[in-house]
Amino acid sequence: MPELPEIEIIKRDLGPLVAGRKIVKVKIIPDPGGIRALRRYPSQQKFSRRVKGSIIKEVKRRAKYLLFPLSTGDSLIIHLGMSGQLLYRGQTGRLEKFTRLIFKLDNGHELRFVDPRKFGEIYLYSVKKGDTEIEPSALGPEPLGKGFTTASLRSILKGRGRPIKALLMDQRQISGIGNIYSDEILFMAGIHPLRPASFLGEEEIKHLYQAIREILTKAIKYRGTSVRDYRNGFGNSGGFQSRLMVYQRGAERCLRCQGIVRSLKIQGRTCCFCPRCQS
Repeated sequence: MPELPEIEIIKRDLGPLVAGRKIVKVKIIPDPGGIRALRRYPSQQKFSRRVKGSIIKEVKRRAKYLLFPLSTGDSLIIHLGMSGQLLYRGQTGRLEKFTRLIFKLDNGHELRFVDPRKFGEIYLYSVKKGDTEIEPSALGPEPLGKGFTTASLRSILKGRGRPIKALLMDQRQISGIGNIYSDEILFMAGIHPLRPASFLGEEEIKHLYQAIREILTKAIKYRGTSVRDYRNGFGNSGGFQSRLMVYQRGAERCLRCQGIVRSLKIQGRTCCFCPRCQS
């Protein structure tokens, strides 16, 4: 699943290209199984009418969500799910397999929502219309934001006996971190993924905070991690996958100590760690 760095790259790619552009048409590709991305809308036609003719004011990111504030007062919210992509293409370009929805723009280009596994979601949010379901507003702090400090991390961990790996992936506590980067963050910080969050000492909290900031910043620098489906706004792979230390390296040699990387399940996700380097 694309995490904070990948969504940030897509935001940066698309922002200069689509800001100020009008959505002249919404094309929904027929699918026998239905367009799950629009499952909040009983009427696809209603969604299309509400979006058509609006101007994209800017592109923003909140955690793993892309937000497109529109001139109508609505915000178009896109979550890529497990395998989704949002691609900027010319209208004459070949249509990618599993394209589910296309936003046609007034400059002759398109935003194509591609979603092989159909876990992605697209919806509209408007305060004026009384909408209440918007997950981005219920998320925890942005880990690269100015308001996220060692003190705020300490407060998040306090009194929580859950495994630190599970807490890092809890979007209500810290937003944008998923399975890939929680593995890498904990390895850099030298913390075992099963350690209860509230048991971390002061130095460990400082190391964890530094690892969160450093890993996410480096992942953005190298334009994200393409393990399977992630592509940036132009359809290109990221470059951070070659710098992963433990993610998906179970039973392999640790790149730091040459011990064996182990794996276990935490909340249904496979976690990889080095028992020698992480205590």
